[in-house]
Amino acid sequence: MLAVILLALLVDKFVFTSSGVKIELTPEVLRASSSSELEIKIYRSNLLGFKVPFGNIDVRFVIEEGANLVEIISESPDGNAKVRSRGLEGEIVIGIYSIKSGMQISRILIKILPRDLALLNCERSEAILTFTFSR
Repeated sequence: MLAVILLALLVDKFVFTSSGVKIELTPEVLRASSSSELEIKIYRSNLLGFKVPFGNIDVRFVIEEGANLVEIISESPDGNAKVRSRGLEGEIVIGIYSIKSGMQISRILIKILPRDLALLNCERSEAILTFTFSR
């Protein structure tokens, strides 16, 4: 009986108790293209490093720097947001705030890289081939 109680207390401590907040970015960077999107997920994590079961976090996302570079296209209070690039390169800072307390949980620095150089190289090689064949 004592072992069952001890096991229940350990499970509560390691699995159901929040020890921090984790932020996932998919992908990690944006491209300077109007079709480039980034998904932000924020959730509570336990001592084992996993998502806390039944652990909801209510947040809002605010673009603090670089508002002319991106737009938030969808945001849900349960910790998910999608950000779309406006086609310009640079760096942006997004603040994550708790809805309940208004306190800042974290700030994220996101880099917007130039469009893929492989695409530009393909366009250049096609232009060279077209020029060569037109002679």
